[in-house]
Amino acid sequence: MISYQKQWQYLKKTAELGKTPHALLFYGQASIGKKILALEFIKLLNCQQENFIDRPCQKCRSCLDIGKNVHPDLFVVEPQDNKEIRISQIRDLHTRLSLRSYSAPFKTVIIDQAHSLNQEAQSAFLKLLEEPKGRTLFVLITEYPEMLLPTILSRVERLRFYSTLKAVDPQEKRIKEILQIGRSDLAARFQYAKKLSQEPQGLKEILDLWLRYFREVLLLTINNKSKDYSIAKLQRILHLIQTTSFLISTTNINSRLALEMFMLEL
Repeated sequence: MISYQKQWQYLKKTAELGKTPHALLFYGQASIGKKILALEFIKLLNCQQENFIDRPCQKCRSCLDIGKNVHPDLFVVEPQDNKEIRISQIRDLHTRLSLRSYSAPFKTVIIDQAHSLNQEAQSAFLKLLEEPKGRTLFVLITEYPEMLLPTILSRVERLRFYSTLKAVDPQEKRIKEILQIGRSDLAARFQYAKKLSQEPQGLKEILDLWLRYFREVLLLTINNKSKDYSIAKLQRILHLIQTTSFLISTTNINSRLALEMFMLEL
């Protein structure tokens, strides 16, 4: 089910009329479904279903590849080490966009957390916006549009997103789960670790989400804006998340056991 029907209908109409802007800016509160809608729109544009009304079909090769983030003509740029988007990433994007499309009618770029573009990267990205390579659609996603250069903002079609009860983002759901588990007994924590270990494909993404969340909590705690955890405990939690993510990604460690070790500290 598509949330944000107003935005979705607008995007779908522009696609149907062949008037999709070459650059879109999705802005609003974090973790409310902006990226999900961006991916659904990209599916719609690339869907192999002939009947436009039935797009995205969620079944064709293009829809499935975009859903798995393996489509050769979709490029997702996001902060390195959860810090910033660097000029090297934009230069790499420039090179990729210079190549011919593999299968899609045009290439698509998602700049996630676009406010993380550093000044050099923003200047380099502006050149891409001004002189796009071939047929390219850019979708910038941010909760802080004011951090982007005015010249970038002047070249994008803006769509604002508001938090609504209907727009339940999977990331927000995961955060609520880990907070609830942190207040549960050890048996419940181990059961949750077992459940997560049975979802190996999404485990790295979940750990990255936890890492971002607890880093934000640490900053709030340092600035005396949160008292849910001590600074020492947050540092241990962050260290364990990083260690767990590294071990799961680079070794054959039992993911359930690694997660249980983390649950002991939570």
